[in-house]
Amino acid sequence: MLAYGFHAMFPPRAHGAFQLQDTAAMAQFEPIGYVRSDRTEMSVGHWANVESRIELDPIYVKGLAGLGEFSHVVVVFHLDRIPPFDPGKQLARNPRGMEDLAPVGVFAQRTKFRPNPLGVTAVELVAVDDKGITVRGLDALDGTPVLDIKPYIPAFERKDHVRLPAWVDRMMDGYF
Repeated sequence: MLAYGFHAMFPPRAHGAFQLQDTAAMAQFEPIGYVRSDRTEMSVGHWANVESRIELDPIYVKGLAGLGEFSHVVVVFHLDRIPPFDPGKQLARNPRGMEDLAPVGVFAQRTKFRPNPLGVTAVELVAVDDKGITVRGLDALDGTPVLDIKPYIPAFERKDHVRLPAWVDRMMDGYF
């Protein structure tokens, strides 16, 4: 078993009229493994060619059976080094801190500053072995707890007539 807790349980918090009171109903996660990467500090971009290793807890290694047949996977991870979410400052902000872009809400962008610090990235699967996987394009730092790995299946992700605001192309320039 991994000796890592998700801050045990997030304490109840009040935001407006909504207040979480039942801590038993709150989500609690345990990592299945950790990211191993040369990236140790957050950077704004250039993640496309970064190769990372996801080392799994040995109890989950059998879960990799058949994964090598896929070219891509989706990695769900805990943004464990991000400061606690501050609704007053982070509920709406300029995408990637670009002052010339109008502020948009946290749910309208893929910022790391989120009410629940979860990262989700589709990446290229480079290799699968008896200890974990190697991926390319994962925007997570060395030591980041990994919560789940899913095969990338386009039918689940594909949506027709996708609409994006104009600022997204500018914001994403150089990220991957």
